[in-house]
Amino acid sequence: MSDVKIRPATASLHQAVSLPEAYRRPSVRELKPRFAIRAMRTLQSFFSLGRVAFVDLYVTTVTGPTATDPVGFDAYVYLGFAGWSSDQFMGTLLDSGNTILIVPRWEDITAIPNWQSLYTILGSGIEPWGCPANVVRGPIQVETADGQSLTIPDCEFFACTGGSSRTSNFGAGCITPWSANSRSTYTTNADGTAVLQSPLSYLTDYPLAEFHFAASSSAAPGVSETSVLRLHSTRPTGFTMMDIVPHTPWMALRPTSLTIGGTPTSWPSSDEAIAMLDTGGGPAYLSDPLGYVYRSQWLPSAPNPGWTNNLDPESKACVSTLSSVAITLGDGKKSFSYAIDESLLPPSTQGLVLVMCKENGYMFGTYGMNIGGISMLSLRMLIDFQNAQVGLAPPS
Repeated sequence: MSDVKIRPATASLHQAVSLPEAYRRPSVRELKPRFAIRAMRTLQSFFSLGRVAFVDLYVTTVTGPTATDPVGFDAYVYLGFAGWSSDQFMGTLLDSGNTILIVPRWEDITAIPNWQSLYTILGSGIEPWGCPANVVRGPIQVETADGQSLTIPDCEFFACTGGSSRTSNFGAGCITPWSANSRSTYTTNADGTAVLQSPLSYLTDYPLAEFHFAASSSAAPGVSETSVLRLHSTRPTGFTMMDIVPHTPWMALRPTSLTIGGTPTSWPSSDEAIAMLDTGGGPAYLSDPLGYVYRSQWLPSAPNPGWTNNLDPESKACVSTLSSVAITLGDGKKSFSYAIDESLLPPSTQGLVLVMCKENGYMFGTYGMNIGGISMLSLRMLIDFQNAQVGLAPPS
């Protein structure tokens, strides 16, 4: 398989930052918990009748420039199939900007002895980034922070079957209904259609996922191993819980106010605007067809990223800033405000805060904004898959 290139999904909303080729995650032995941690988890399991209160997945975050962005921020989890040891697990882009698990090699599954007893082919289709793929149901193992693994027993996912460039993607977003993303639909073996959903949504024992990300403290490119993706069995306190915007292909809330450099703006002035909650990517960006913000120069200004020159998708009349911003998000009942101050960010994520365009191609004709991976350094996010809600909280 040396002629097959594995690519992290671009998530359609941003260009992914790849892990450096020289990076090697800690070995299982290095991740083994200390005695005190093992004892605590044993007690948790005892008092909850076998189920601990939460499980931390092992996450690597990486920051660095991409071909089109001076600042990029992404996260990776590590997963494998039945019978794999964790040292075999593959790094997979973790992204709430989409909702689908895609593994790059169907051949890895067929190499498992007696794979037919473990995995079922439900149908086939073209996954969102272009690979022909089988749709499969079966167990997926995800590496935990203590070097163990958590099994998603009946996960449904795409497994690429061809092409010289294969996709690797762990879609962690939640949308309602799941069919709101047409790219999640596939053709079943009975010539019908069905819909895939986020792999985390199949974990009924842990229906809540908390994202608490950290960036490398060194200059870009840099890798951090201090981020947390914590899966909870019950809802933790401290989060402002809000309903996810329905019938939208991306997990989103409603933006209600934007302040740039301490100056309140009139953007968005619409109850229909959305704020995509994308844990990956770099700066926040928005569309501004009525010219509330893009017609002004917000100092200190910054060069526009290279993707603003793309023809597909095309962006028009863009300006960028390094200025601090304050954003309020809500659902019409509750709201949460937070600020992005570049001077307080690690050096690896400095260089660009907000891109404002008359028409931003990566909004795909939808009015609103993407809060960008940079926002994940200024807040914590909790996804409630059972109730189609998202909670926001200050970083801790």
